[in-house]
Amino acid sequence: MSHPRVPMQRSLQRTALTLAAIAVSMAVATQAGAAENGLQRYSPGVGGSDMTAPLVPGWYIQAPLVAYHANKIKGNDGKQATSATPVGAQTLPGPVTVPAQPGMRSNIGIDADTYALLPRITYLSPRRVLGANVGFTAMLPVMNRRANFTASPIFAGTPYAGIAAAQPLVTSGINARIDATQDGDQSGLGDLEVSPVLHWEIGDHQAVTFAPTVVLPTGNYNVSRRVNTGYGNFYTFRPSVQYSFVGDGWDVGGRAVLSFNTRNKDNGYFSGNMFNFDWQAMAFVSDDWRVGLQGYFVRQLSRDTQDLNGFSATEISERNLRKEIISGNKSSVNAIGPAVGWLMNGGEMMVEGKFMREFNARNRTEGQAFWLTVSKPL
Repeated sequence: MSHPRVPMQRSLQRTALTLAAIAVSMAVATQAGAAENGLQRYSPGVGGSDMTAPLVPGWYIQAPLVAYHANKIKGNDGKQATSATPVGAQTLPGPVTVPAQPGMRSNIGIDADTYALLPRITYLSPRRVLGANVGFTAMLPVMNRRANFTASPIFAGTPYAGIAAAQPLVTSGINARIDATQDGDQSGLGDLEVSPVLHWEIGDHQAVTFAPTVVLPTGNYNVSRRVNTGYGNFYTFRPSVQYSFVGDGWDVGGRAVLSFNTRNKDNGYFSGNMFNFDWQAMAFVSDDWRVGLQGYFVRQLSRDTQDLNGFSATEISERNLRKEIISGNKSSVNAIGPAVGWLMNGGEMMVEGKFMREFNARNRTEGQAFWLTVSKPL
């Protein structure tokens, strides 16, 4: 059923919604996956009203803010991730000496936060090519990333009698190794992304947008650190196809994204190809407000690989090249949550807030993200 409103009001609302139209069509953020250092160069959930709004030619700026927190890291079975973590010999009260444990398995815990500003500028031209309005979009993120890892030894099945009594010593030994190589807190620029945009109006309130994005390794990145604001010394080609239906009640949209990566020149790591699908469904509840649901799912299509044949022993040592906590597995996750949008002053600016919680994660973190996005035409 159509929501009652006068035609002029609906026209203003539609125009205001275009502020978010393609401004975050391919943004990045910081959720983790089985890719290198648990990252992928697309942020699930970044899309919003750009997926459920009409597009018109013009210049746009957008300033999305995201806060992402994760306190779980899942393994291939969907349960808490584990890792074989070597520890040295331990001396128990008695005294009793427990030999070194080269392959002791531990449950891996994580406490990770990301705060990012993703400023984007977009232009859509009235000029048409192949029936589509053409334009471009560019975004350079600024972010803070923090991650702390912990480990809890799994003593079941150990051949050494009484080792359970050594848990505080063993745990501290394992955490010392993890803290030295995994933990971090970094702020700085992320990786620049640029893309042409083609937008087709296909009739009956429907539209399709194509954005073949290229992501450049411009961010703050050090191969010896696990936590960086840049994703690595490699390039990503990320085409996306977006479908929108803007009706007179419910507006719905979805975006399919594929990510293809080159090999990281600094460590020989090749992050597997990724597929993301974002969706949103929104309805006006007044002339200025609309509410709805948003969600996404992520599937890694190919496994990660690493080739160190081109690196000398000195380079491997100096760069601290290492196996990841989760390496070579395919990641996946789902998420859903509420979204609300406010049209300010009849369409001069739009503010949108979203909260999404992840579930059914495999080979990656599982957390939640809050988004606040301000959009305005120039």
